[in-house]
Amino acid sequence: MITTKEIKGRFERTYGGAFHGIDINTTKHTVVQYIVATKGSEGGGMYPLIDKDGKPLLADVDNQTPFD
Repeated sequence: MITTKEIKGRFERTYGGAFHGIDINTTKHTVVQYIVATKGSEGGGMYPLIDKDGKPLLADVDNQTPFD
């Protein structure tokens, strides 16, 4: 099982707060973006964001813009 320390070392919250329970996290190594949806203690999910061709969206690390 992955630890909290490993998660914090791998992911960075790059966008959040616009909607309750929805955040965008980015891997520090690959800069692939993931949408993270949570609902209190009931659970949630983490899914890669993809473009129209099915390729993962990459964060613009220079400008810190999660969406184009």
